Amino acid sequence: MSDPRGQHQPIPHSLPPRPGNPYAQPHGQPYAPPYGQPAPQPQPVRVPEPASDERRIFAAAVDCVLVLGGGPTLGMDVLPKFTPGVDPLLLAVACVFGLSIVNQVLGAWIFRASLGKWMLRMRVVRETDAGRPGFWRLLHRWLLGLTWLPMQPVRYLACADGDPYEDHCKIRYVRLKDLRRLGLG
Repeated sequence: MSDPRGQHQPIPHSLPPRPGNPYAQPHGQPYAPPYGQPAPQPQPVRVPEPASDERRIFAAAVDCVLVLGGGPTLGMDVLPKFTPGVDPLLLAVACVFGLSIVNQVLGAWIFRASLGKWMLRMRVVRETDAGRPGFWRLLHRWLLGLTWLPMQPVRYLACADGDPYEDHCKIRYVRLKDLRRLGLG
C-alpha cells in the first residue's frame, strides 16, 4: 500500500518489528533460536601443544636407528638369500626407503605414531583439529622430510627467514597424555 505521495505505509495486519533488531521476522524462522537467546557459539577446537623439541629429536633418532640399522641388514644379508642375482646394495637402499615409508607413513596412518613416537608416548595429529591425519598428508610429510636435511645448506645461503620446523602439511606431534587429558586420545 502506498499513499498518494508514493511513500509506503505499513500493512495493518503485520506485527511491528521487535525492538533491537529492525530486520526480525514477526513469527521467527523455523530453525532459529527463540527470541532473546543468543545462537549457540561453536566450541573452539582443542588441540594439544606440540611435544618438546627434545622428545621429537629423540623419537627421530630412534626411527633413524631402526631404518638405518634394519634396512641395510635386511637388504644385504637376508633378502639376497631369497633373491639371488640382485645387487645387495640396491636391495639395502630399497629396504631403507621401504622401512622408512612403513614406519613413518603406514605406522602413523594406522597407529597414529611411528615406532620412535610410540616408544616416547607421542601421537601424530592434524594441526587444525587434532584428528587422525590421512594417508596422502602423511606421505607428503614424509617426502618433505626427505628433502629437509639436504635443503638446509641452501636455506642458509639464501638467508631464509621463518621457522625451519614449520610443517607445511599441518601435522603436529603431541604427547599422548595431553591428548587423553583433552578427551581426544
